[in-house]
Amino acid sequence: MNTERKAIQDVVDICHDGMKGYEKAASEIHNDEFKTIFNRLAQQRKLFIEDLKADVRDQGIELNDSGTVKGYFHRNWLDIKSSFANKEDREIIEEAKFGEKEAVNVYNEALNADVPQYIKEKLEKQRHLIAGSIEQLNEFEKETV
Repeated sequence: MNTERKAIQDVVDICHDGMKGYEKAASEIHNDEFKTIFNRLAQQRKLFIEDLKADVRDQGIELNDSGTVKGYFHRNWLDIKSSFANKEDREIIEEAKFGEKEAVNVYNEALNADVPQYIKEKLEKQRHLIAGSIEQLNEFEKETV
C-alpha cells in the first residue's frame, strides 16, 4: 500500500472508530445535551469519511471504512465494562477525549505523509474540528463535577 493511501486509510479508520464510539457514547450517556452533541460528532465523522473517500476515489483509490481492530476491541471492552458497572457521564467523556487525542495523532501522521496539498488542507480542517471537540469535551467534563 503506498504511503498516501495508507495515511488516508488510517484517517478514515480513526474517523470510523470515532463515529462508532460516539454512537455508543450517545446511547450510554445520561445527559441529554451530551447525547445530542455525541450524535452530532458521530455524524461529523461520517461526513469526514465520505468527503475523504470521494476525494481519493477521483484519484482511483478505493478505501474501506471498517475502522481499526484496536477501535473494535476498545468498543467491545467498553461494552464489557459497562455491563459490570453503570458508567458515569464523566467516564464516558474521558473515553471520548482519549479517542479524540488518538485521532489528532493519526491526522498529524497523515499530514506528514506524501499526500496532495488539497487533501492536506482538508485534513487540517478536519483535525482543527476534532481539536475543537476536545475543548468542548473538556468543558462538558467540568459540568459533570
